Amino acid sequence: MSVVSVLCESIVYIKEGNSEKLYARDIAAMVLENSKVILIDITGNRYILTDVVLEYVDFIGHRIILRKVK
Repeated sequence: MSVVSVLCESIVYIKEGNSEKLYARDIAAMVLENSKVILIDITGNRYILTDVVLEYVDFIGHRIILRKVK
């Protein structure tokens, strides 16, 4: 008997102009706090971003798109 594990973590991309760049994988939580976006991965690492805004979340594709602001 084999066990199949399906993970629901997301991949975060930062959009600048027309391009999207991979920023982080295996993100399990995201907190929007004042002007910060805080990402937490499955191992507990925290990524704090202050120069981005949330553009959209693709729940089916497990993608979070953040847009860089100046």
